Amino acid sequence: MVIPMGKGRHSRPPRFPRLRRTIAILSLVLLVAVLTPLGLQTATNGSDQLVPASLHTTTTLSDNPFEHRAVQRFLAGRENIVTASLCDLRTGRVYSFNPGRPLRTASMVKIDILAALLHSYEQRHRSLSDEEKRTAQLMIEHSDNDAATTLFTTLGGPDVLNAFNASIGMTQTTSQWDWGATVTTPYDEIALLRVLVLPSAVLTDDDRNFELQLMEHVVGYQRFGVGQGLPPEALVGLKNGWFPYESGWGINTAGYVMLGNTEYLVAIQTGNNPDQRYGRATVSTLSALLWRAERSISSIPIPSYVNVK
Repeated sequence: MVIPMGKGRHSRPPRFPRLRRTIAILSLVLLVAVLTPLGLQTATNGSDQLVPASLHTTTTLSDNPFEHRAVQRFLAGRENIVTASLCDLRTGRVYSFNPGRPLRTASMVKIDILAALLHSYEQRHRSLSDEEKRTAQLMIEHSDNDAATTLFTTLGGPDVLNAFNASIGMTQTTSQWDWGATVTTPYDEIALLRVLVLPSAVLTDDDRNFELQLMEHVVGYQRFGVGQGLPPEALVGLKNGWFPYESGWGINTAGYVMLGNTEYLVAIQTGNNPDQRYGRATVSTLSALLWRAERSISSIPIPSYVNVK
């Protein structure tokens, strides 16, 4: 599923590189033919092996990362519920797998709570106090639940969060006082990530950069999912969520990846995981494969008929 969402420029380094147009379709085909898949490293979290070292993919002419063979093979073999969306920031296009299936966010909603609070304060010409900034840091970098409850109460609860979400196009997201039981879709999470990463009238650059800095400094043991399988120089911001429900573990990840000509937003939600390890392996391996697909896609010049202005 491919849905155009428009595009824009973010104000954080690295800036979008100057995009080159292809001169002839022959050069595009030749480039695809000689691309060599990038290697992936093994990444672990505690004793869990989250990303296998030997993942193989095939570069195709498709610009939809979910159509790459390695991604399709991996998803076909999973026994849990998986739904995901990715926005390629070169083109603004959004690609989805198993869309329209809302799942509970768990702690992933914390970036939504902070964005809504920052927007609310901007509307009232206020800024976060030093104490609120420290609370926000605990909520995002350490996923502290008490900090989240404090800021969610300060925000005004689910009605305020629902109104903010509706205003930025998150039409499949519904919150409640039990903030971790908020339901959303990866496509809606992409809308939120765009507000954070790209300049707009919703948040000032200072407020966006404040939240992005927190997402880029999430503590190490919580950095599964987005960013797995990447080289260390890649810029990665993320927020994950995990919780054991009656139907099985819910494991989610959302964030952004930027390195050279490869820049994208991604959100993955899973449900009915038999245990935490299985869910983490799902979001981390899928994230690594999506990086690999996007890296090969971004190496291909954008055809002249695609408007990238």
